[in-house]
Amino acid sequence: MFPPIFPLSIPALSVLNPYGSLLWFLGVVLLWATRYTHQLGKHWGRFYYGLSVIVRPAGILLIALGWLALYALDERFGPRLGWLPRRNWVDVLNWLAIALFFGLGIWSVVVLGVRRSFLFRHYSDPLITTGPYSLVRHPQFLSAIGLIFFGIQLFNPGEFFLPFYYGNLGANWALFSLSLWLLSILEERELLSHFGDEFREYARKVPRLIPN
Repeated sequence: MFPPIFPLSIPALSVLNPYGSLLWFLGVVLLWATRYTHQLGKHWGRFYYGLSVIVRPAGILLIALGWLALYALDERFGPRLGWLPRRNWVDVLNWLAIALFFGLGIWSVVVLGVRRSFLFRHYSDPLITTGPYSLVRHPQFLSAIGLIFFGIQLFNPGEFFLPFYYGNLGANWALFSLSLWLLSILEERELLSHFGDEFREYARKVPRLIPN
């Protein structure tokens, strides 16, 4: 899962702003529904793969739409500060970080493959442990978390220091990161049951989300 979410303010999406948190959460739920790829693929075959081709892209779309809705203009919380709020070297560092995490996401998609990243994973697919998957076990999740964090820092840095309320970007980032952490745990249970000792040895050497 790799939603390329950048700090774009699209006023037309402001009508969805109150539902932004719900949209991205529904997207995560849809991704969760297709995580048990090996068991479902084994028992349901082509029906599951066809369903996954619809459900997984829908989940990624809802995650991106939810965050763009949160970035949209909303008079209740004041105007957003734009692409370069500080207009100094801090903006450059944020852009470099965004480029780094975006590159990690692209690298992950290239190594894992477009089909396995966005559509479905076949029962016979091998365990991928090379490239970014030798750094962390879930580089696409890490990419999404980093993109959103530094996007908020660039786009509206004050959001992390405001009280947690429904539309607060910092609060949504924290909940989003937690949801991906839980999703990674659920996925790894499935991978362990399918790959057994191969995945157990891989997990022993490579951290889940934070490189060491």
